[in-house]
Amino acid sequence: MRLNRSRERGYVLISVATAAVVLMGAVGMAVDLGRMYIAKGEAQTFADSAALGAVLELDGTSEGLDRARTAVTNNLNRNGFSRNTFTGTVVTFATSSAGPWEATPGNATGFGFARVQATAPVPIYFMAVGSGKTSTNVVASAIAGQVPKTGFSQGLFPFSPYAHDPAAAPDFGLRVGRLYTLRWPSNPKINGGGANVCTGDRTNQMLNVAQAAGGSERGYIEDTSAQMIRATIVDDYMSIFRGVGDLVDMTGGAKQSQLDSLYTRIGQDTDTTSADYSHYQGNGRRIIAAPINDGGTPLGVNNRIVGIGAFLLVPTAEYGNGGNQAWCAEYIGCWLQGSSHKCAVGGSANAGGAYVARLIV
Repeated sequence: MRLNRSRERGYVLISVATAAVVLMGAVGMAVDLGRMYIAKGEAQTFADSAALGAVLELDGTSEGLDRARTAVTNNLNRNGFSRNTFTGTVVTFATSSAGPWEATPGNATGFGFARVQATAPVPIYFMAVGSGKTSTNVVASAIAGQVPKTGFSQGLFPFSPYAHDPAAAPDFGLRVGRLYTLRWPSNPKINGGGANVCTGDRTNQMLNVAQAAGGSERGYIEDTSAQMIRATIVDDYMSIFRGVGDLVDMTGGAKQSQLDSLYTRIGQDTDTTSADYSHYQGNGRRIIAAPINDGGTPLGVNNRIVGIGAFLLVPTAEYGNGGNQAWCAEYIGCWLQGSSHKCAVGGSANAGGAYVARLIV
């Protein structure tokens, strides 16, 4: 009996020891896998945010590519429980979400997509037994791009410049770098020393379009209360959803109360003085998105939005008081919502001319 009991005790001891080893191995495996899971989440968060940040910097120039790379480098997300920066990150660019992907495109035009691949080393302990490894890598990847947007509930400026050629998408006859009219003067003139129309609109064709609307319709397209005027100019508020193809109504009057709001909007920018976009280095508040309308069918009636354009507000000194003065803005191309730059892809892929940064994968 004693011998049998001893054998039983030995068997139990062996069983318990074996179970303890297995249990410890399982716990160790769970710990290592948990660390890998957390690291994977950190890496994916970094890749997602870095790709979006890069895309907001792309504007079709080599400088935009450099800014995109810097945005990835400066991304604040970390690994190792937010202690360590990511190293060995790979950033590539493309003209579509399908690629091909290039690290250093020779011509930046049209490169509106960014892919960020991040690798994070994860120390392993229990899984290292038998493998000889003390760490393993987790990899995350994200693709973001500038995608078309044609409908807006906020963000459009409450003025609507006229298209010069409504059928000529993406710019509709407007030329990059020229000044176009936000608010028309009450008595527009295009010739001689008394010319008071923005230079881009200083043609008989555009004068006819403006005069067809009548002297009271001057370019403003929102509610006319002083509170609403300020909200739409200063805070990007819109009282009505607008989309490409919709009709837009211009309200009457000079709206002099708009001037102080316009000054406030310009003052929100970190660069209030640069005369043109080629020298502009601000935070984007002087860049506005305005619906471009076709002038009406017939002229002055049923004005239809043909697209969205990005414009740079000029310095405050250029916006004078008085109803017979034009308020101008420089056309810079297609608009990228939320960015301090124009878009990279241009309007060729989207007649609307407006884009927004989105995660693709």
